[in-house]
Amino acid sequence: MPDSGSLSPLVQEVRALADSKGFGSSEARIWEMLALIHTEVSEATDAYKKGESMERVGEELTDALIRILHLVSALGLDADALYRRVMDRNWQRPFRANTVRGG
Repeated sequence: MPDSGSLSPLVQEVRALADSKGFGSSEARIWEMLALIHTEVSEATDAYKKGESMERVGEELTDALIRILHLVSALGLDADALYRRVMDRNWQRPFRANTVRGG
């Protein structure tokens, strides 16, 4: 398993940017932040369907990552610990786990 490095500096940078641009991180915004993550993934899907460049698709996916990191910060979660725990669990899963039709 490769070393994942650290997400903490990215979380901190995203939070600093969000705070400096007036995008709050209060509990009242959690639902909105979740919806915005969904929006960015939908924009990536739309760009792909329209045949836009992979660079454009990647930009939308990066927007989704930024929004996820902001939400992780707002929730006060340890992104590094969560990432490691979930990846360790995923490495233990059998080949193509939980697929019904070969998904």
